[in-house]
Amino acid sequence: MVKIDTNICLVCGGCIDLCPKTAIKMVDDQVVIVPEKCVECKICVKVCPVSAPQYTKEAAPE
Repeated sequence: MVKIDTNICLVCGGCIDLCPKTAIKMVDDQVVIVPEKCVECKICVKVCPVSAPQYTKEAAPE
């Protein structure tokens, strides 16, 4: 899962423009991930100059 660290996000929009699935959008002047659309391609993680998008593997349910 990809999450945006809003504490360091510059709100530059680079990740929004490059997301191939339009899974990133602006909401109330913050960049957010739309989980249903995200395919975890990690392009946003690679292009962000401050590493605001962060990829983490969620633990499998027990």
